[in-house]
Amino acid sequence: MSFNPLPSSQQPWAPPPPAPPARSGTTRVLVFGCLGLVMLTVLGVAASVFLLGTKLVGSSLASTPVTPGAPTSVSFTDPGKGATGVWLDVDVAHARGFRVRGELSVTAGARSLGQYEIDGDLGGRCTNPVIGQGSSYCIQWNSTRLGAGGRVSGRTRLFEIPAQPRGTTVTVEGTISLPGDVTPRRLVLDVRD
Repeated sequence: MSFNPLPSSQQPWAPPPPAPPARSGTTRVLVFGCLGLVMLTVLGVAASVFLLGTKLVGSSLASTPVTPGAPTSVSFTDPGKGATGVWLDVDVAHARGFRVRGELSVTAGARSLGQYEIDGDLGGRCTNPVIGQGSSYCIQWNSTRLGAGGRVSGRTRLFEIPAQPRGTTVTVEGTISLPGDVTPRRLVLDVRD
């Protein structure tokens, strides 16, 4: 007598029935829907950053290249929309740091609107080099270190000019100096509304 552990009517092992085919239409809709939401989010964020940056910085009313140590002057006609900002747009290479010094004065006709002393280190993070200006605001600020030297580029707001009546001619003039080991690729005084 032989001993058979399984009854003869039962298979020793039967594979499970095949899974029903996935509905590819539903999967595609979900994948493309998720990708669409991600793309819309990315585009929305990019547009918001662009519009907010444009609104915060405004448009240029006047600008002039700055020759370090030489007198510079820029005049503009106030559009009467509110305060205008005076910005320093820089792209420099430096051997031991990037310090800015100088004085700027602002006049509207014969009236003095302010005098500003500049003395600040711009070799690293964004700072406002104007003495007495507590806040700093920079756009596209980039500081790269290479040993003791490096490169700095971007735009920093120096100060604001109080709102003037529409059509008033305003002049910003003075000097901005850099150390001898700083090579300016771009140094521009820019007035923006």
